[in-house]
Amino acid sequence: MLRMMHLPDTPDSYKGKKCYELLAGRAAPCADCTNSILERDAFRTCRRAMRFTSGSVLQRDTLVPWNGRTARFSITTDLQHGQMGNEQERKSLLRREEVINDIISLGIQESDPEEGIHKIMAKVGEILQAERVLIFEEGAKDTVSATYEWRRDTAGSIMKDVQDIPRARIQPLYDHFAHSRMLILNDTDSFLQLHPGFQPVLHGITSLVSGHLMQSGRSIGFTEVINPASEAFASATFLLSSLTSVIAIMLRNRDMIRRLESYSYRDQLTGISNRRALLSYIRTIPDGTSLAFIFGDINGLKKENDTKGHEAGDRLIQRSADVLAEAADRDHVFRMGGDEFLLIAENIGQKKADALLQSLQETYAARRLSVALGCTVKKSPITNIDAVLSETDALMYENKRRMHEQAGQI
Repeated sequence: MLRMMHLPDTPDSYKGKKCYELLAGRAAPCADCTNSILERDAFRTCRRAMRFTSGSVLQRDTLVPWNGRTARFSITTDLQHGQMGNEQERKSLLRREEVINDIISLGIQESDPEEGIHKIMAKVGEILQAERVLIFEEGAKDTVSATYEWRRDTAGSIMKDVQDIPRARIQPLYDHFAHSRMLILNDTDSFLQLHPGFQPVLHGITSLVSGHLMQSGRSIGFTEVINPASEAFASATFLLSSLTSVIAIMLRNRDMIRRLESYSYRDQLTGISNRRALLSYIRTIPDGTSLAFIFGDINGLKKENDTKGHEAGDRLIQRSADVLAEAADRDHVFRMGGDEFLLIAENIGQKKADALLQSLQETYAARRLSVALGCTVKKSPITNIDAVLSETDALMYENKRRMHEQAGQI
């Protein structure tokens, strides 16, 4: 598209310019601009003349969430292409466009992007009468893994078999994506003969349509429609090529929501979990699990803040939390207040809990940190976490009282 519009490949050269300036060569908004009437969950479809090609396109527009803002999302289809030459073919194109609009609307109207992705995949699988539809996402160490799967009712899940696949194993697929975002295979045997180094991830594939998932010019994975019905194969490419970009947007929104959720469960100063995370975590512990609750309270935080400043106080909080996180991990240590922390250790009895408590006290002393600690052991389910915290808090204050007596002050 950039080449068609004679635009450079560097976004900085056109970032911030108005769409009417860039696409229509105008100094003011287009007379038929639809920006003010677009809305989420609905598409507006129209036919437009293209300044750069002297032809016309079918264009559909809607609004989507993008990086915390609302963005206009447009898809255009060339109506002048040779295969669209007669009226019957154009009517067929319009029908397919309506189907795509319905599928995209079905997906983006979901507040949870993951649910929207599942609905899009299910609709694609049903329309194409496919055996299964998969989304693969790239991971660390040059691997790809299937993260979403739709399958026929009669097909078993293959998700466990398609995890952490080395990219080298499917390099011919990525080589193809280097010059085309779609791979269309109606004869996999011929593809294997042309690419002897290619190792199919799944067996029994006779036909396949795959689309490259991209975000801001970066590869993030691919989609696969496996064994679509022969009569639906012709429309599979058109359908998936239009939906791949939408799926990439929804994956981006999913990641953004996950980050926000992660922030809401994490204390930003120390990196450990917070009270909200504690309540969520308690509900996931299997019944009958022996749990050690260790409650800690920093001695002298107010004095540190008053004499050395709040930045010094923040460092004291961070250093105190680090000791607990090193003894367990940051998902099992919770900041309960300004200077209060809770560590939960699973599957340990009273003897091991006492040893852990002793180890923590020695570590704090070695690092010249003064933290009062209290410990109690309980078995799940924990029906009243506040009662457990009150009991552990009382034990901590008993320890604080002894430390006060020994030091003469806290």
